[in-house]
Amino acid sequence: MQRRALWLMWAGCAGLAACSGAHEPARAAAAVTAGPARPAAVLDVPALLGLSVDALGQRLGPLRPPPADFIDPVNAPLLLRGEAIDSTALFRYRGLVLVAAYNPGSRRVRDLLLLGPDEDLLMQRALLVAGNRRYLLLPVFEQRRPTALLGLRVVPTE
Repeated sequence: MQRRALWLMWAGCAGLAACSGAHEPARAAAAVTAGPARPAAVLDVPALLGLSVDALGQRLGPLRPPPADFIDPVNAPLLLRGEAIDSTALFRYRGLVLVAAYNPGSRRVRDLLLLGPDEDLLMQRALLVAGNRRYLLLPVFEQRRPTALLGLRVVPTE
C-alpha cells in the first residue's frame, strides 16, 4: 500500500511538471513579444541636472512661465502669502512638460518637475531609474486633490 501511495504521489508530481508549459518555449516567447510596446525615451533628464535655466532653454526651447493655475506644492505656502514666484520656468519638449525650479541669482536649476499622472511612463520617457545615486525621484501630488499624481520631482544629490 505504501509503495502504491508513493507511486501515485510521484505520478501526480510528474503530471504537474508536464502541464507547466515549460516544454513549450515557442508559446512563451510569443507571449513576451506580443506585449505592449514600451514608450520610447524622449529626453535624458539626468543629463539636464545641474545646468542653468538658460542652458535648459537652449536644449529644450524657450522658457515659459507656468500657467496661472499651476500650483507646485513646494511653492504653495509662498503663494498663500501672496508672494510672486519668479524662479520657475516651464518647458515643453516632445510631449514632456517640465517645470524647472532655479536660483534666481545664479540661475542654476535646483530641481525638475516632470508633469503627468503616470509615474512609470514619465520615468521611461525621461530615462529615469529608481535608486540612482545622482538624483532622488519624488512623487508630487496635486494641491487640490492630494490623491492625484501631479508628476515626478527629480532632485540632484550631487
